[in-house]
Amino acid sequence: MKKIINYIMVGILVSFAYNCEEDLPSGSTNYVTFETSPSGFTVDKDATTSKDIFVYAGNKTGSARTFNVSVDASSTLGASYSVPSTVTIPANSNVGALPVSITDDNTLEFVPQTLVLNIQEESGTDINGSLVINVTESCPGTLVQFFLDLDTWPDETTWEIYDLSGTPTVIFSGGPYNNPADDFANLFFEFCLLPGDYGVVVYDSYGDGGPTYSVKAGATTLVGSTTLGGSSSSNTFTIE
Repeated sequence: MKKIINYIMVGILVSFAYNCEEDLPSGSTNYVTFETSPSGFTVDKDATTSKDIFVYAGNKTGSARTFNVSVDASSTLGASYSVPSTVTIPANSNVGALPVSITDDNTLEFVPQTLVLNIQEESGTDINGSLVINVTESCPGTLVQFFLDLDTWPDETTWEIYDLSGTPTVIFSGGPYNNPADDFANLFFEFCLLPGDYGVVVYDSYGDGGPTYSVKAGATTLVGSTTLGGSSSSNTFTIE
């Protein structure tokens, strides 16, 4: 009877150990992943910015591990950049740093461009997704949006943005536009403006008006919707 009880107890212990192993997710610690995607990256105008992108492993090992890194073809970034072809997770650590540098060479805008990175597959290691880096030019002031709706004669339309903080100075301008390709086009421009007084002027060279424009800073209207009734229209606004 005691032997039977002993056999039963051994069976229960074996079964318990087996079931505990089954509860562990297969390969739960053998993976590599980027930091949370998407990641933000701002670059000062005409400058280079560098930052570390972190790569995480699910476990620590006694030796360093190196993984290949590639830039995905879906990237839209037009600016110059530097991305190492490998990233190393040091021994006895589960975090590796990938130094990325991006240079504003007059191709960055305030609308994000993307740099998409991949860790290349390696036998025996689960790779968890890609990293999308949203890259924008940094703005030390206020982002201002200028909206311009053209008429059927876009080749007659030009515009200027003035800095009125001292002697009036043209800081941005545009036009004329192409006829008929730009007929009734809805145009959008974004500027980074420091605190001060500014002016906007829209011209119609024929003098019969037609284009409509407005200026906003996010949800704040700086110049309400205005339609030219003649050769020009002007408005002023202030950035606090």
